[in-house]
Amino acid sequence: MRKLPFPIFDDIAGVDALVDNSRLGSYPDLQAFRQALKDGYVQYDSVSGNAQAVAHVPIPAPLDKWLRKHYKDLPTSHHRIDDIRDENLALSCSMCGSSHAHTLDHVLPKEDHPAFAVFSKNLVPACDCNLKRGQNYKGNAVGVRILHPYYDACLDERLYSAKFSGMNATAIVELQILVAVTHPDRTAIEFHLDNVIKRTGVLNWLGKQWVKFVRAPRKIVGSLNFIPANEGDLIAAICDHRDGRDYAQGSPNNWESMFAQGLLDPAVIGWLFPRLSAAGRGIDDPVVPVIT
Repeated sequence: MRKLPFPIFDDIAGVDALVDNSRLGSYPDLQAFRQALKDGYVQYDSVSGNAQAVAHVPIPAPLDKWLRKHYKDLPTSHHRIDDIRDENLALSCSMCGSSHAHTLDHVLPKEDHPAFAVFSKNLVPACDCNLKRGQNYKGNAVGVRILHPYYDACLDERLYSAKFSGMNATAIVELQILVAVTHPDRTAIEFHLDNVIKRTGVLNWLGKQWVKFVRAPRKIVGSLNFIPANEGDLIAAICDHRDGRDYAQGSPNNWESMFAQGLLDPAVIGWLFPRLSAAGRGIDDPVVPVIT
């Protein structure tokens, strides 16, 4: 997950280019919805993409299907949208924080909102997490919605962390929310965790990362290239690694940073320190004996 800069694309001019394109199957019928599409884009932006507040723009069949088809096969006027995908391939998923964003997907699903099928501010670089969440993008209670990478400033905050328990060669892994219950976006942050992040393979990945870490801590947390003399040194080394992952992935809410943040839990530090600093342990030795 990460906060994104707004795409550089004139969506209002894009509506005109789309509805006036005589080579498209939606021509000329879509022209009757020119203003409705433009008004819908403006309204979406005015409510900051809030899934509970964006008004539905009714587009009748078969034009709704044509709009979805235009997303799959972007007309020349909208090719700039493809650049959003290409420019984000090496960065973390803006929706769940995984290490890749190989596609461009809709925040509000095109099945429910065909009017926003080619609206650039509804399209974000993502992995397959968006498919896994399906139509789960809002609830009935106030504030129950997914987070929006273009609009939600809280994505620049550290929102989530791994939570490790039963530490040994393996660990029990959960995800926890770091912000206070009084945070203005707390309800959305909770909904996003349950309906986007937890539907991915993040818990499995975190569990495997723990196994790798206890076998070869320096290879996972490169800043642990020394034997810590005290818990403060250990915390500083993990923080350095975490901050580096934040920078490399462009967000404090990528999976690697969530893992590192989980290591900083006082209970985990208390478990790690005596094992990392045990007499006779070398910096490339495991935290605990490798079970084969």
